[in-house]
Amino acid sequence: MATDAGIELAPAAALFFCDRHKVPVPDWLVSHAARGYCQQLGPSRPKNRGRSSGIVDRCRQDMIDLMRCDTVRNARFQQKRFSETLKTDADAPPNVLEHPMKMSIWYGHDWLRAYECASMILKNTPAFGGPDAMKASYCRVERNMVHPKESWRYFLFEPEFLEAIGLDHPSRWGQSSKCAPLYHLTL
Repeated sequence: MATDAGIELAPAAALFFCDRHKVPVPDWLVSHAARGYCQQLGPSRPKNRGRSSGIVDRCRQDMIDLMRCDTVRNARFQQKRFSETLKTDADAPPNVLEHPMKMSIWYGHDWLRAYECASMILKNTPAFGGPDAMKASYCRVERNMVHPKESWRYFLFEPEFLEAIGLDHPSRWGQSSKCAPLYHLTL
C-alpha cells in the first residue's frame, strides 16, 4: 500500500477519493492523514533544495521520470518490432515495406537512438528533455522499481486529485496536435 511505503501524497489522495465518492473514511486513513498533516506543520521538517524539494514537486518529477522511462521502453520495443517486421516480411512488395523501413531507420537499433527518439516524442510535454535526461530518468525508474517501497513513487493518482493539488495527470499533458509520421521528427 502506498501509505505504508511512505508516499506522502497517498493519504491526501485517499481522502480525496472518499470525499468524491462519499465513502466513509476508514480508521487507518485518519491515522495516516493526521500523522502526515502534523509532519507538514512541524518546524523540524527539513528544507530540501532543488527541483523536487516539496511533496508535490517530488510527485511531478516522479511522473516525468515515469513518462520518460515508458517512452524509452516503447522506443526499444519499436526498434525490435520494426526490425522483426522487415525480417519476416522480406518477400513483401516494396510499397508494403516502405513505412516499416522508414520507421526502422528512424527508431534505429541502439540505446542511444532510443533515448533520442524519446526526447523527440516528448518534446512538447512537461517531460521534455535531451537524450541524457531520458537516460537518467530511465535508469532512475528502473533502479527504483526493483525496491517495493520505492516503486510506489511511480503510482499515478487520479487525474482529479492531481488537478486539486495543481498538477496535470500525464494522460492530459497532450503531445503535438500535428499529425505527422514520427520519422519526420528531428532533434
